Amino acid sequence: MSDVNMSLGYLMVTRTSENEYVGGIMVTDPYAIPVEFKYSEPIKPTGLQKILYGNSIEKYLLVDVIAKKLLQNIEEKPKFILIEDARLLDIQFKMPIIHISIPTKENEAAKEIKVREELSKESLESGYALVFNGTLTSDDIKWLERISDEIDILEPFHRLKEALSYVCSEE
Repeated sequence: MSDVNMSLGYLMVTRTSENEYVGGIMVTDPYAIPVEFKYSEPIKPTGLQKILYGNSIEKYLLVDVIAKKLLQNIEEKPKFILIEDARLLDIQFKMPIIHISIPTKENEAAKEIKVREELSKESLESGYALVFNGTLTSDDIKWLERISDEIDILEPFHRLKEALSYVCSEE
């Protein structure tokens, strides 16, 4: 891979068994080696917040409180931010936010993400489905294709999830 200075950001916000929300971002080089990791402290909405925010509480916490703050605090600015949770596509940021998945029979929802007007959809030859905000050029698609041919592009999400579980268990 010639673009060794390019990096990817893996962003995740998850709900713990204690109904707390915690997020993390891991920036990697093109070989999925971490170059930066940041995480949020677990956040538990109060009863009053749940009442006041209603059904929008989860989106507010995921996007506005946790994910945006993580993106603003990273020092290593990746070329792309990859996500597994399509709700994070609501983030407005300087670089493209890409929902990446492998559509399977068990995971038909990945194929059926509603592509709003401001979102775009693309498929890689390797089978990954991309839904993104922002702009991806044909060179960007080729770069992601090359990376997905060389590494398991989804595997860092597993490490990120384990890291967040570890961080939460330490507190």
